[in-house]
Amino acid sequence: MSKERIVIDPITRIEGHLRIEAVLDENNRIVDAYSSSTMWRGLEVIMKGRDPRDVPLLAMRICGVCTGTHYYTSTQAVEHALGVVPPKNARLVRNLIQGSLYIHDHVVHFYHLHALDWVDIVSALKADPAKAAQEAKKWANMLKDPITGETINPWNDGEGKFREVQERLKKFVSAGRLGPFANAYWGSKAYKFTPEQNLIAVSHYLDALYIQKEMAKLMAIFGGKSPHPQSLVVGGVTCVQDIQNPARLGQFGDLLALSREFIYRAYLPDILMAGTVYADEALAGVGRGLGNYMVYGDFRMDDNPWYKGKTLFPNGLVLNMDLSTVYDVDQEKVAEDVTHSWYEYEGTDKPLHPFEGQTNPKYTGFTKEGIIDPKGKYSWIKSPIYDDHRVEVGPLARMIVGYARGDERIKHYVDWLLKSGNLPTKVLFSTVGRTAGRAIETALMVDVRKNG
Repeated sequence: MSKERIVIDPITRIEGHLRIEAVLDENNRIVDAYSSSTMWRGLEVIMKGRDPRDVPLLAMRICGVCTGTHYYTSTQAVEHALGVVPPKNARLVRNLIQGSLYIHDHVVHFYHLHALDWVDIVSALKADPAKAAQEAKKWANMLKDPITGETINPWNDGEGKFREVQERLKKFVSAGRLGPFANAYWGSKAYKFTPEQNLIAVSHYLDALYIQKEMAKLMAIFGGKSPHPQSLVVGGVTCVQDIQNPARLGQFGDLLALSREFIYRAYLPDILMAGTVYADEALAGVGRGLGNYMVYGDFRMDDNPWYKGKTLFPNGLVLNMDLSTVYDVDQEKVAEDVTHSWYEYEGTDKPLHPFEGQTNPKYTGFTKEGIIDPKGKYSWIKSPIYDDHRVEVGPLARMIVGYARGDERIKHYVDWLLKSGNLPTKVLFSTVGRTAGRAIETALMVDVRKNG
């Protein structure tokens, strides 16, 4: 069997330096794939000997996208170590800052990082703008507001708007300035959208460029700036004047309302459209991963210590896609494996708990042919494992675990979107499901204040 290797280095639609190496058989099917983080950050080493109160500000520099998450969780880690429980108002404003990050990042991920994998930009040039307007209305109207039950109307539903977008796209093409649209597999059979559906997605892609800027302001109102907010400190927050200012609270509410409009009238209809068009792939489980999902729990909903109180997303572990059984997560079972990472542990070759973890770089590079040695070391990322299970975390994991737990809020939103598209729960275990999981979480997040 002849095999071919394709190396993509760097992957540019992420924060950081990532290399993907895929092995294809004679039928052009991927039979093996490896990911390699090619930049050593060394934050654990940088933090040694520092004042613990510096840790959050340093930790969030690991990423320019999910900055608030590293800031928020590392602040809690220091508070946990010191036995500090921040006051109620600090808890609430932290949730607002962190929730703003979720809303912003999920929309950006869908349109500006992920969409070009399944939206054929060139095909949109062939679309009928009038038919695109009707198509947009169809998908939006399939959704009912999960709180009020009212029919949802599309973000863009006029022929003129879609014609305007199409003309803008034609100018890009004729001028040879396609920018992010310049390098893709336009015309491939893997693109399944009709020209009108592609035009809808392109229109929302451009709209999202503006909306995400407004969404970023949500974090900045109480966080000071975005990315890298700066108002969280061990024990509380520093944005007291903003919390007490009615104008700032009103601005936050207005921006949140605008965000909800776009999420429900553009993002969610597009998810429904994509999920329906690619339903065969979803039902076949394409891209599902290992089927193991872990959630540690996030967003404190009461004033107990964060590791003991109620959280918006419940703690749990689901294995082998079995929604009938949820295990409690025990942090003592978390470990870091460096078998294929450019590190070495002193005195042991077994995975170590993060409390005992070591960061001793041992760079060996790639083979002399410039490819990965699958039996050796090839990445700067350690491999986190739970009780010797490889698990998935993130939005889909939070929806899967919450659904399996019977969480009323999560179950309502998952069932709402799936039933809108007449799709079974099994589609969640796929790339389509992972994409839908982000959207479901975004809808839930933007509605938390409305539905208790």
